[in-house]
Amino acid sequence: EDATDQLNKIKDAKAKHEDAAKKKDWEQANLWAEQVWQYQVKAADLGLRAKTYLEQAGAKKVK
Repeated sequence: EDATDQLNKIKDAKAKHEDAAKKKDWEQANLWAEQVWQYQVKAADLGLRAKTYLEQAGAKKVK
């Protein structure tokens, strides 16, 4: 999976979080909020790894 796959999962997880919050199911709401955060972290991590790889491989910045 790439970063966009992780980001695309956020919409569904956020909807589940909001649905649980509306039902006042705070445990599930919290779990889904944490899942949203995990997807964001995974996407950021993948992006940073790609950037590091490109820098180490000698990729040139384009202006």
